Order: sequence, then structure tokens, then C-alpha cells
Amino acid sequence: MLFVRTLTPEEDKELPQRLKAATKTKVYIRLKTVELSSQGKSVQEIAALLGRHPNSIRSYIHRFNDGGLDAVMPRWGGGATQKLQDLDKEYWEDLLSRPPSQFEKLSTQSRRWTYPLLQQYLWAYEGRKVHPNTIWFHLRRVGYTSGRSKLSVTSPDPEYRSKRARVEALEKKAWRAP
Repeated sequence: MLFVRTLTPEEDKELPQRLKAATKTKVYIRLKTVELSSQGKSVQEIAALLGRHPNSIRSYIHRFNDGGLDAVMPRWGGGATQKLQDLDKEYWEDLLSRPPSQFEKLSTQSRRWTYPLLQQYLWAYEGRKVHPNTIWFHLRRVGYTSGRSKLSVTSPDPEYRSKRARVEALEKKAWRAP
């Protein structure tokens, strides 16, 4: 029969406090396993009471016997590494304000960004191979949201902006004139 080792006075005092403070089911079940085993319950009885497989109960008991209460606690994974974490909102706003056709390595005539085009850009210019979904999630994470895409008219003419501003001013005058 497998049971937990005798609890130290500190563990005996700390176990009820941890059980009471446990907010996650996984943590509670592991601590309860230690408590029930210290009360003399068998692995089969504990498994039936807590709705876990006997092998899981044995694993918790072995972990406790080897390392104490901290060893029983779940080891939370850190998750996948973020491949785009160094690219901030300003980077994306700067990139997305320019049409993809301006980037020679993309070899596209498109004036609107798509996730596959962003993926292609990141590979060609940044050397990062990422899935379009990764780009989507990262854009949301940095707080960049986009609405419906708008067609922007640009020109290679260096004086384009001043000419465009003049045309818009004339259009406003035309609307105001009786």
C-alpha cells in the first residue's frame, strides 16, 4: 500500500491553509490527495472520492513524498514563445500606412494589406516565418485594430500631397459657392 510520508509540523499546519485558499480545482485535488492519504485512505479510495485515475493519485503521492507540498503543485507551462513581441503598435501603424506595392521583395501590385502579404513581408524583410493567425493575434495584442480597408490613392509624384491638398481645397470652395 502506498501512503504519503508523515507530515512535518509545518506541512501539517500549512496543508489546511492551502486547501482553504485553493481556487483552482487541480490544486485542490492534489492537496486533498495528500490530506486523505495522511488520514490512512488507500489509493483506490482516494481515486473514487476525487474522481481521478489511481495512477494520478499515485503520482501525486510520490511527488509529495519526494518534494513536499510545493512538488505537488501543478507546473504551469509558459506557453509558446511570442515570435513578434518586439514589434510594437507604432511599427505596425508605420508599415500598414504604406501600400504593399512599395515593397520590392513582395512583387505585388496590391494596394491593400492582407495577412498572407504581411506574412510574406515578415519573411522577406524581417526573416521571420510566422502563420497569418500569429500576425492577427499579435496585432490584437498590441492594440492595433483595423476596420474595413479603404482604398488610398497615392502617386510617385513628389509634389502629390500639395497638389492633392489644393484640389481638395478647391472642391470645398465649389461646395460653398452659391
